Amino acid sequence: MKRSIPTAMVGGSFDPVHLGHLHLIHSVVTSTHYRRIILVPVGHNHFKPDARPVSVHHRLAMIDLSIASYRSLYPDDPEIDLVVDDCELQRTGPSYTYDTVKDLYLKYPIKGRLAVVMGDDLLPKLTEWNSYEALKELVTFVVIRREGNSQSFSDIAADLVYLDNPRLSDSSTIIRNGCRSLQDGEHLPPEIARLMPPEVASYIEDEQLYRS
Repeated sequence: MKRSIPTAMVGGSFDPVHLGHLHLIHSVVTSTHYRRIILVPVGHNHFKPDARPVSVHHRLAMIDLSIASYRSLYPDDPEIDLVVDDCELQRTGPSYTYDTVKDLYLKYPIKGRLAVVMGDDLLPKLTEWNSYEALKELVTFVVIRREGNSQSFSDIAADLVYLDNPRLSDSSTIIRNGCRSLQDGEHLPPEIARLMPPEVASYIEDEQLYRS
């Protein structure tokens, strides 16, 4: 059985995973005591209801490639357990953070409270999340800065930790839009490829993902 260690979950579409995601993990690892990071790809993103991500197979494959490249990108980081969990992809119907948190507590030996990493752009509606009152008793919310946003939160009963991370642009959207303009067989331009680990960029090219 794995040892009990401080654990944080990072949810998202990861469509595709990019260097900004990995830098976020780096920021969490170097600014906090969390040493297990669980990436949880969403099935249906409540915050982006019109999103139509590529298949689960492709997203999981790209996440696996990015996990393999993380250590080479940040060789001086503390040793961490970086894993992906597909619990939200396995559910039918709506999938909520509260359900995911309960699943992760059952599946992993977690020391202290599980951390839920979230953007400060989500803070204004955090109290409206499904089962929020129960959720806040189970987790610490680790709040990252998003580009152009600076939000506060008024529920003093919630456990929040704010990270002073660099603000990053939405590289997933830039990548998808850049790929849509390409013809079949056309290589990714350097300004798009450099937003991802080389292994992920090669995968997108080989599979011709995000083309119109």
